[in-house]
Amino acid sequence: MITLYIEPNKIEEFALFEEEMPHWNKIIKSGIHLCLNISDEKLDAKITDEYDPLYIAYNSSGTMKLPVALGGYIEQVKEDLSQTIEKPNGIFVLDIDNDAAIDVQNKMGMAVFSSANVPEDLFSKTFFIELDKNAEIKDGWKGIIHFNKPLSNSLVITDNYFFKNEDNGLNRGLSNLIPFINAYLPDQLEIEYHITVVAPNSKERYNDWWIKEYGKLVLAIKQLREYPINIELVLAKSEIHKRRIVSNYVVNKSDKGFDVFYSNNLEKVKEENDFEYLEIFSNLDNSGTKHFQSAIKLINQISKHCNDISGYVAVNKNQMDRSLFGCNANKTIKNRLLN
Repeated sequence: MITLYIEPNKIEEFALFEEEMPHWNKIIKSGIHLCLNISDEKLDAKITDEYDPLYIAYNSSGTMKLPVALGGYIEQVKEDLSQTIEKPNGIFVLDIDNDAAIDVQNKMGMAVFSSANVPEDLFSKTFFIELDKNAEIKDGWKGIIHFNKPLSNSLVITDNYFFKNEDNGLNRGLSNLIPFINAYLPDQLEIEYHITVVAPNSKERYNDWWIKEYGKLVLAIKQLREYPINIELVLAKSEIHKRRIVSNYVVNKSDKGFDVFYSNNLEKVKEENDFEYLEIFSNLDNSGTKHFQSAIKLINQISKHCNDISGYVAVNKNQMDRSLFGCNANKTIKNRLLN
């Protein structure tokens, strides 16, 4: 759940200074879940006081959600910022030292900010590129994702055709996966990064074939970063027909899937395609669906699908149409975004 955990004085500042902080004013009024570092009694007093900034903001907006009081929890988090990882889609604006906030960003890939130093344009970046057939892109996926990497510690790929295509016997999805991961993941982290690929089996490959290919994936991924990376495969047809990659604060789209490059030439585009990168607060002026709402819906859909496959495999073991690799020992899904 994408939720903003925030100090009451800071949300009041965002509410009062709309012209000075327009992006944050839009964030708190966007319909995002709001949790305040305040007691129930004090929150009740604020939302019933017609002169209180929170009362004014809530009653003047048709989309702002009624905040929830979570003073006890937020104070615990401030004492131990490592607890933020339990809310992988959480955004924390807290009365903490700026160096401590930056430390959590770098070590855990979490959106934790000092209330004294919040970025005005938080998660507002977008990027779009048309990919022409047989176009040559220097450095392949790194040539596409050439911008500053987003805060993240987990991502999920869902694409019903990701493992379906081959070039001269080489699976195009598997061939593209390693360079994509290398382009997308942060350079440094001090926790395990979680990756889950949700896609059907390729040409009804047997379990032994996948065991071998998964082993190759694990070995290749270990070479990419100094921090640990867990790669999880959920091999089963999904009812989610959109091709998407979702990480903590970003949704990525592709028209014809993420197996963009030829298996034997990872700088040459196989067919006409595109790639779109959308941070969750990049369309707050849109009167329709916001990107953060799309991300929540997508994560919930994928989580349900993966848990259904997990339950099946726990009873029946890996089968050709439904199998798991890289999950927990009890066959539950490991990716923190899906739990």
